[in-house]
Amino acid sequence: MIEIFTLSRKRTSKAYYYIIGMLLFASLLSCEEDKPTITSVSGKIVNPKYSYVVLTNYDNVHDTLQLDEEGIFRKTFDKLDSGLYTIFYPGESQWVFLDQGDSLSIRANTRAFDETIAFTGTHDRENTFLINLFSQIEDSNMDMLKFENKSPRVFYDNVHKVKEERLAKLKEASKKYVFNPRFVEFAEFIIKLNSYYELERYPIIHDSNIYIDKDVNVPEEFFAHRNRVEIDLPKLLNNFAYRPYVNALASNLAYRNLSKRSSKDIDLNNYIYNKERLKVIDSLFENDQLQNVFVAGEIRNFIRGRKNAEEINLLVKDFLAISTDEKINEEIAQMAATYISLDPGNELPDFDLRNMDNERTSLSKQVKKLTVLYYWSIQDKDYALSIHDQVKDLQLKYPEIEFIGINIDQLDFDQWQDIIANNDFRNSREYQLYDKSAINRQLALRNSNRSMVVDRKLTIIDPNINLFYYKIESTLLGYINR
Repeated sequence: MIEIFTLSRKRTSKAYYYIIGMLLFASLLSCEEDKPTITSVSGKIVNPKYSYVVLTNYDNVHDTLQLDEEGIFRKTFDKLDSGLYTIFYPGESQWVFLDQGDSLSIRANTRAFDETIAFTGTHDRENTFLINLFSQIEDSNMDMLKFENKSPRVFYDNVHKVKEERLAKLKEASKKYVFNPRFVEFAEFIIKLNSYYELERYPIIHDSNIYIDKDVNVPEEFFAHRNRVEIDLPKLLNNFAYRPYVNALASNLAYRNLSKRSSKDIDLNNYIYNKERLKVIDSLFENDQLQNVFVAGEIRNFIRGRKNAEEINLLVKDFLAISTDEKINEEIAQMAATYISLDPGNELPDFDLRNMDNERTSLSKQVKKLTVLYYWSIQDKDYALSIHDQVKDLQLKYPEIEFIGINIDQLDFDQWQDIIANNDFRNSREYQLYDKSAINRQLALRNSNRSMVVDRKLTIIDPNINLFYYKIESTLLGYINR
């Protein structure tokens, strides 16, 4: 005979839920165990000039992925954190979303990196959306300049409108393609952070000083985002809207601080303003990595655009009092010394060039009169095209001046010639650095978008002339008549 126990309703209920709970737990544990933990990142770089790409999240991942002979790379990670990552190819960068267990493949052609980059595999739709969002943000940031002198209310309303339209498109795409929820969070933050960037740069681009002009009324909500945004997080470096926002915030706060101290016009290029920017950046971050990144960016920009060696030395001293990265400190000190050595009146170092016939020559053999040297890289194609168009126009107007284009890319002769032909640069005098690494420290050519004026003896007249300056023709006439 089988003995049967009869349980009360209450006791039966407890046993029932206990068993169900155990079954659910076992089911979830099984699902967790079944979920792939290996993440694969692969791809192909077409027409590679360098042999590697770098993948980083500025935290616990920083890997160099070597390209094989066909430009293919592959790397697997165990239990990779879900989030945004940055892929670097020298001179280019792209932001990608990765989740644990993903298998994502990336393809790009170096001759038009941004235009050709494409994704296949897990979350390819999310990453394609990210590329398109980046392009849209770049375009709209330029479009927003048409409102630069409108009232703060009009500017704010237009920024808010664009933000809401983007969020709506994200919601629509997410519903249609079933985006990963974590990706949606990241994309929403990118969209919002870009709108905050627009608001922070408004005081700088506005014709009048909104902190002094009593006729300008700034809505209370204009800068309310500052209370909602936590910026002291290294992983935010993977967010392409992050650096522009922080730079705009630092610029605006420095501008505001100086405006409160004096009613005089503020020169955004001088030592006083840039010293204030360093102080603001120092106050914004407790994280040493972020602090070092942004103060180093500030000092690099100041040195590259300087005209005054004394101010360079002063700001470098201020920078060294903040930065804790010895490697960056050494680089900045060398960079400052290089630019100071290129002061007007000093002689430009002679260096070897490759001409269009693949012959080795020297700069001194090519400079026979007043000459503008403009350096360019195909890594910044927009600049390369625009500087050649500008030079073509200036050369016609000022035949007394020679204009010499110098390509700084590490390309073989055939690659360089393809670029010259494909972009119609053959009508200008073109040369290529024969050995960039040998003179990089002498000319500080990390900044490729640079032009300088020298006389026939290579004496420096202007170490950093802006050929797009609206008074450039008056400047060149002055050099002709000096």
